Amino acid sequence: MRLPASKSLKHVVLPCLLAFLSIMPLGSVVLVPARGFAALDMTGAVQVKDPFGACHADSYGIMADLGIKNNRKDISWSEIEPINDAWYWTNWDNRMAGLKACNMTALPILDYSNWAVQEGGMHGKVGNYITTEHDLEEWLEYANACVERYYENDSHYTRYWELWNEPNLGDIGSNSGFWTGTDAEYFALQKATAANLSARWPGLQLVSAGISGHDPKYLDAMFASGAMENVDVLAFHPYSGSNYENLDSKIADVKAVASKWGFTGPIWITEVGMSTQFDPEAPGYEARYQATLELQATLVPKVYCLALANGIEYVTWYCLGDFADWKWGEANFGLVFDDSNTYKPAPYASDIYKPSGYAYKAIAHQLNWSTFVPNGVSLANPGLPSAPRLRSFYFLKGNGDVVFICWNANGEIATNIQFSMPADGVDVYSGPSYKPGLATNYDVATTADGITVSAAIGFSPTIFVIDMKPGAPATSIVIETTFNFYDASLLVIVPSLLATCIIAFVARYTPLKKYNRKLTKR
Repeated sequence: MRLPASKSLKHVVLPCLLAFLSIMPLGSVVLVPARGFAALDMTGAVQVKDPFGACHADSYGIMADLGIKNNRKDISWSEIEPINDAWYWTNWDNRMAGLKACNMTALPILDYSNWAVQEGGMHGKVGNYITTEHDLEEWLEYANACVERYYENDSHYTRYWELWNEPNLGDIGSNSGFWTGTDAEYFALQKATAANLSARWPGLQLVSAGISGHDPKYLDAMFASGAMENVDVLAFHPYSGSNYENLDSKIADVKAVASKWGFTGPIWITEVGMSTQFDPEAPGYEARYQATLELQATLVPKVYCLALANGIEYVTWYCLGDFADWKWGEANFGLVFDDSNTYKPAPYASDIYKPSGYAYKAIAHQLNWSTFVPNGVSLANPGLPSAPRLRSFYFLKGNGDVVFICWNANGEIATNIQFSMPADGVDVYSGPSYKPGLATNYDVATTADGITVSAAIGFSPTIFVIDMKPGAPATSIVIETTFNFYDASLLVIVPSLLATCIIAFVARYTPLKKYNRKLTKR
């Protein structure tokens, strides 16, 4: 006997499916209404000074063109004192001359063992550690000689000095690693060095060793040991592979440790980056190499926006240029292609800069001496599910122009946005190349009182440099977003499907229960 449920199912489910299909076009056509201009709320605004540094940067013309303001570089003990009491200054003298000619500063790193001078201790004459009284005296002689030569003569250019590099990388007694003694032995070295230098040069600013990662446990031990006494700046290296969306939480962890110990000085990122290594012998390497280059470029504005928004005053990109070892990760962190690279993907075959270099240049020349305004961007409809996916940052330049940087944090599903400003025009930089004039993800319409910008915002940050009208008041950005497929999915489609399933279930099984009861009565 045929159950009556099938007829009920057909008449209930089909109308539900038709209703479901009818709302799908909403995912691309509904635009939240415009709200007009809004006054800029400067609450919590932070001055951005010169946060743009690079490691191992010796090409001063390229550095100036990219907007790099500081060169972080080892002033290694073994280079400066290759033979006991014989000092070699030529390389660093030339470096300082080149930096000063371009009005750039240096962040020298006092670091690493010197087995031409040290006697060594219980770990043998290998690796990197300084523990004996003799070796400490020799180390302090070297540190004093460096600071005396470059700080006393050029304090404007060498105000900050970093004490060692990544001492939490290395195994005890190993012949490799940046520190191969114990943690306690390193903490004692930093404490002694900081006490010595701060006493002799009270104006000198000392930066703690930039640790690998953000390692709250190691930082806590460093503070507990007293190694941060007489140290002015706390440094760390929050490498995060190819995803820096969690940089906020890493910075928060470091700040929590600093707060626990009452440290109120600046917190710096003295290394950060991503490698674009590749194997030119692997089949299909070209497409993968191009994708990696373009991914690296997206990280530059992300890192700087997230860092500056969280109060990090200074960020050093690791590093300026690649060198010719394509398969080795360490050789491919740069913003600039190695001169010998004949494997560049076609879109970048004639370029000196990697896409990351163009991204760096796009923000460095715009954000130096700007003001970050935490409340500079608002959403016309923050209740849409897609709204939290947008990461938006507002920087006010000294001349009144605005730099607005925005990306979609949850993947490549683009969010269509629109905003209006009392401006004469806008320059836009976006992926994949970040080259000037090549952005294609936006449109500009001229209005009676300014411009209206429409853009598709994806995983790659888009940089808007807005040329405000002369005399225009400081204006916030109100983002109008489309009611997109993501919103439709969460607000309409998923509930509709769920309702359809429930109705279908009820329609299918309620008549069946009635039918079964009839059979039971019979």
